[in-house]
Amino acid sequence: MTPLKFPLIGVTISFIIGIILQEYAAFSLPFLFYGILISAILFGFAWYKNYNALIQNTSFGFATYLLSATLGIFTYFVHVDKNAANHYSKQTFESTNAIKGVIQTALKPNERYVKYVLEINGFNTKIASGKILLYVPKQSKIVLHSGTEISLNESIYPIPKAYNPYQFDYANYLEKQNIGHQIYLKNSSIKIIKQHQNFNYFIEKLRNALSDSFAIHHFDAKTKAIIDALLLGQRVAIDKATITDYSNAGVIHILAISGLHISILYFFLVFLLKPLRSFRFGKEIELLLVLFVLWLFAFLTGLPASVTRAVTLFSFISVGTYFNRSKTIYNAMATSALLILLFSPNAIFDIGFQLSYAAVLSIVLFQPFYKKFHITQNKIGLYFIDLITVSMAAQIGVLPLSLYYFNQLPLLFLLANIVIIPLSSFVLLYGIVLLIFNFVAPEFSIYLGKLLSFSIRLMNDYIHWIAHFKSGIITNISFSVVMVCTLYLVLTALLFWMYAKKNNALIYVVFTLFVFQLSFFAVKWNENESSELIIFNEKQTLIGIKTKNKVIAYTDAPSSHYTTIQHYVRGTFSDSLQVFPMQNVFSFQQNRIMLIDSFGVYKTTLKPSIIILTQNPKVNLDRLIKTAQPKVIIADKSNYKNTIKRWEATCRKAKIPFHAIAEKGFYRLK
Repeated sequence: MTPLKFPLIGVTISFIIGIILQEYAAFSLPFLFYGILISAILFGFAWYKNYNALIQNTSFGFATYLLSATLGIFTYFVHVDKNAANHYSKQTFESTNAIKGVIQTALKPNERYVKYVLEINGFNTKIASGKILLYVPKQSKIVLHSGTEISLNESIYPIPKAYNPYQFDYANYLEKQNIGHQIYLKNSSIKIIKQHQNFNYFIEKLRNALSDSFAIHHFDAKTKAIIDALLLGQRVAIDKATITDYSNAGVIHILAISGLHISILYFFLVFLLKPLRSFRFGKEIELLLVLFVLWLFAFLTGLPASVTRAVTLFSFISVGTYFNRSKTIYNAMATSALLILLFSPNAIFDIGFQLSYAAVLSIVLFQPFYKKFHITQNKIGLYFIDLITVSMAAQIGVLPLSLYYFNQLPLLFLLANIVIIPLSSFVLLYGIVLLIFNFVAPEFSIYLGKLLSFSIRLMNDYIHWIAHFKSGIITNISFSVVMVCTLYLVLTALLFWMYAKKNNALIYVVFTLFVFQLSFFAVKWNENESSELIIFNEKQTLIGIKTKNKVIAYTDAPSSHYTTIQHYVRGTFSDSLQVFPMQNVFSFQQNRIMLIDSFGVYKTTLKPSIIILTQNPKVNLDRLIKTAQPKVIIADKSNYKNTIKRWEATCRKAKIPFHAIAEKGFYRLK
């Protein structure tokens, strides 16, 4: 039996299932050892029994998928840094810790700090491993590079969980990158030991040199930021307004080098090198040149995850095309995904990974049908027809994920894509040519650069125009994981009907649509049956009470909390929202809640279950506890840190539960 005859799609899916199982079940190392041993024995036995079989039987398939899933579990376990015996998190944290490490990469800065990923090699005089997020104040003027080894003495803090319900959980995102803690650097605490000239160092140096070569053009900041994003994969300089415009227009993928940009480069290279096929060994030379240029481009961008997976995918597609295999695309996708997950199993939880493969798979599956829309033989006409149909196919494939992750549906994405895709393709290819001329003929390059600058300004202005159609985007769409799965069932049934070409297959489409609607009603009913009180993690006090499908928000600054409230209403599938001024006494279910604000005034006759302290009230907490006898005391984020610490100590002495919103996050009472 030839191993390559076995479908890699099933193996890859089993491997992915194994990764997901390990994420949620967290199997121990002994369990994994015995699991791999048993599955390997079963696989070996099935292989031996079916070695000369022409058709692989069920037992061999089961053994193969079981082994693949077990290897997926083990691979994920190995790649979780905190499972290492010397991980820094397994040591005792002091008030200040002596830390040594090497800067791995720089992240997008915020208004006050430059952020770096620090790879630890020493923690409090012991050898250690792991990654930490390092915040360096901009005012310190300290600039670190990839490969810089540093030592520092600082406090180490856990990365806070999502500030409020149904918001992006940055801590969870970083955890998938094996980053669990953070350090805020003080000016005097860092010491640079030496600069390691490793791979990341040379890539950063080369990338900076390429970026600096555009200085001769004196582009404005927005134009330069787009060039760095499209050519070098660096989005750190793009302003929030530009990102918002591209997101609202449904073309945010343009700003991140991904499958779209690699496909543009790939098909341009294929077109450029096509004449080689008429020569002896021309196809082999074409294949090698395509692979070389694709991976060179990937290395220049610093091998980010999105570029690595796209280049890996198109590398396998190139090899498959060389061997003229009609169904190679599916195995190419499966093989590239499997290869990426072997080295980085966390990628399966990355939004970009999921969107990339969903889009490509959708385009491939719908290709036989959108080719029927070739109503003209004119090349320009065919180009725009393909552009529209491919955009539609990609949008269909990523629709469930987009609704779940971004909770919005851009209605004008076709109008945006029909201009932006060809324009961004030109900017990418023309920018690469201009980059070469920056070094070989700078004076001529300055002349050519005017067209690039004009093209980028045109692209930004067009997207800005599209994004300002308020009716062109549906926002705050409630969507759940269950609905994602059932909507993909609908798409699968639709494809089956289109391929089967039988009217009775339409029954499956109708049935899955019914299942999707049922999942929506089930999720909504489950959410609407619950009631809860939320004290949000906001600088100005915000309290929400959800009863069935209605949300009532109490705040004295509603405009400051608009986004937080909308996220909560969307996440709970609620139908109505009412906003009222803040009150001092609330009632929720069997609990009486008393809020004490800056005036420090409260009724001693009340016997509240919960006391909320806000805006630094001057109260004698010992006396308040003895008088009111609450079950729990909560301090929201509007209070001073020192005051919160004093209250916490008082509550600990009185054996009263204390919840500091700024430290522990929002408070939920059901």
